[in-house]
Amino acid sequence: MTRTRSSAELTGTAAAAVKAAAAVLACAGCALPVVSANTFLPAGDLHRGDFQASISMEAGRVLAGPSDVHDLPATPPEAQKYEVSTWVASDASLRWQALERITLELQLKLTNPIVPFVPNLSGAAAGVRFRLLDRGAEGGLSAELGARFVGVGASQRIDRTQDGRSQTDTWNYRAFGLEVPAVITYRVNPLLAVTASPFLRAYWIRAWHTETGAVNDQAALQYSPVLSGGLGGAVSFDLGPLTLSPGVALELATRPGPGASTQFLFEPGVAVGTRF
Repeated sequence: MTRTRSSAELTGTAAAAVKAAAAVLACAGCALPVVSANTFLPAGDLHRGDFQASISMEAGRVLAGPSDVHDLPATPPEAQKYEVSTWVASDASLRWQALERITLELQLKLTNPIVPFVPNLSGAAAGVRFRLLDRGAEGGLSAELGARFVGVGASQRIDRTQDGRSQTDTWNYRAFGLEVPAVITYRVNPLLAVTASPFLRAYWIRAWHTETGAVNDQAALQYSPVLSGGLGGAVSFDLGPLTLSPGVALELATRPGPGASTQFLFEPGVAVGTRF
């Protein structure tokens, strides 16, 4: 697993901030999770001109791992930690209610490696939501339909030594996709809202494995589709300026490549947001 190296202590200047951002961009992720189709915050709460900033953490779906390149008879033991279905991940999102029924949103995907537990920038998304149903001032039902374009990437590296020979294995992943969530919220009262979010996802992913050292070789999984659909649900609590929203998503998802099996995934998460 590629480790995030510590940098010099931040000085608080703009130059230091730029260097820190560059260091994060250079970090390698430990898996390739998707940008969530639902950050668990309720629909219908924003008015024209409002902004909503949020962060979320969840067990996000992993699009691919080393075995999906299909070039090795078995995944090396050192890389087994990458062969997972979900991975702890976090998102940072910003929404702007541009018109009464149109919301624009930007999102950064931050992958949290298990060791060390530090966010790494692995992708971003840009999307729009259209409000289909607007609730009343006192509460009730609201619904929004969204579309989000996603780009994510990650690298994984292991170093192996056997019988005096050394070899480095590197897996690289790139994916582009489209997510279509529907966010349906019933606001019970000013303090409590319940949300359901059915969603569909379609990604095109490319992965390649490079061996350097005793053997120099490269194998690739060319762009392949991966599809999924599911249902997310959440309960949101308005705590003054903050909204706390724990939830869970249930998802059926394919893996890349021919003959790959479909997986059932259980993805709990939590989001914290504020409106301004």
